[in-house]
Amino acid sequence: VIVGVHAIMANGGVIAPVGMNMVALAAQRHAVPFVVVAGSHKLCPLYPHNPEVLLNELKSPSDLLDFGEFSNCMNFSTQDGTPLLNVANPTFDYVPPKLVSLFITDTGGHSPSYMYRLISEYYSADDLVVRRKSTS
Repeated sequence: VIVGVHAIMANGGVIAPVGMNMVALAAQRHAVPFVVVAGSHKLCPLYPHNPEVLLNELKSPSDLLDFGEFSNCMNFSTQDGTPLLNVANPTFDYVPPKLVSLFITDTGGHSPSYMYRLISEYYSADDLVVRRKSTS
């Protein structure tokens, strides 16, 4: 399986189009290599556990459903005032590095464990601006 991604994180995980984590899991289950192809401009010096990293955005549910046919589920007549149907439409999936077999960039092929080193060649600690939330 050869895929393109939105970003390659410093730990070797990737931010990919929604559904890609399921494809990676299926590839692992069937012993098929999962290869990520990306240019060096897709390398990201952040780690997914970094609180400044927003791993996902939610798109409009109308991209998935025509609410005309589900309008009876969207009434707010429940006792607590919440709709009967909630639709989440994420933009991205996070694929952990353990599911990636190989990265191919414009500098060659790399294993997931080497990505932090490759990214450190492109970024220095001075390139990162970490903003702390004020506690006031």
